[in-house]
Amino acid sequence: MDDYTSEVCKVDEEWNEELMECYPGERSGWYWYGPKRFLVPSPFLLYAEKYFNFQTRPDDVWLVTFPRSGTTLTQEILWLLTHNLDFETAKELNVWERTPFYELDMLFHPETKQKFLDENEGNIHYQNMINRLSEHAYLTLETMDSPRVIKTHFPISMLPYDVPETKPKIVYVARNPIDVALSYYHLLRLWRTSDLSTDFKTFISQFERGLVMWGPFFEHIKEGWDMRGEDRFFFMFYEDLTKDMKGTLRKLAEFLEVDVSDEGIEELADHVNIKNFKNNKSVNFEEFRDVGVLNKTAQEGFIRQGKSRGDGKEYTEEILEHFQKWYQENCEKYDIQFPSKE
Repeated sequence: MDDYTSEVCKVDEEWNEELMECYPGERSGWYWYGPKRFLVPSPFLLYAEKYFNFQTRPDDVWLVTFPRSGTTLTQEILWLLTHNLDFETAKELNVWERTPFYELDMLFHPETKQKFLDENEGNIHYQNMINRLSEHAYLTLETMDSPRVIKTHFPISMLPYDVPETKPKIVYVARNPIDVALSYYHLLRLWRTSDLSTDFKTFISQFERGLVMWGPFFEHIKEGWDMRGEDRFFFMFYEDLTKDMKGTLRKLAEFLEVDVSDEGIEELADHVNIKNFKNNKSVNFEEFRDVGVLNKTAQEGFIRQGKSRGDGKEYTEEILEHFQKWYQENCEKYDIQFPSKE
């Protein structure tokens, strides 16, 4: 058994102070994991042993993404493809119950979780929702029937130790960082588990330095990029999915070794069309606004538009010019080229 503890170290004090000020939801400090220094919050230390020693199955399907890379869309697609296009269950049962978010528990700092529970004192239903959302996926998954679809934002190098032996199928989705960063910024302001309280310029600076959860971005993408073409591994770009939805659905079905008719592909493509998807209660998390886990006053929703959006002011000419330069330099450094969106 590998010793994960030797791979963990606390973030440099100056940067830790900066992050603690920006993310009130994290109460105890930030940590790096491994030589690539992937950023994780303090509850990671409580659950890391369970994460790494979780028992995977050969018929698992793991979805690995950097946040805001088309994750929820792909979750829905993978679950439906592996469950006979059961649209009725997909509409009735939340996506986070059907396809557990592997490390969601580490986003709920114990003190922040207690704050949510206190805010809903007397409302047992809402408190139960908070407890269910923050429960440990590694326990939930133990009793789930196969095939299990498991979502994670951990990079490939942080998957359970037994993955090389059990060889579950892995789908990795990447998206260009200009759109990812904008969407991620709004997500972190929406979820009060993070409660991001800084401006976009500061966030972009942190993004470039790898000071965002699961960052550095390019190190994360590179691990998936380097495995493309390997057995039981499917790498795709979000941009290709949106440009050729039906073609990509067919490729995924082939990878998953499931037979889907042309009619089934048409129905699935319509189900995940952004016009329908953003209003789908089983994927948009809107029920957690009333509970207070999502910011009640934020105009943005969990499912946005499937494209770059905001109030039009986030990417000023100065910020965009600097970020595009960083983007291009890293594409050359890591030998990765993202496809166009058109």
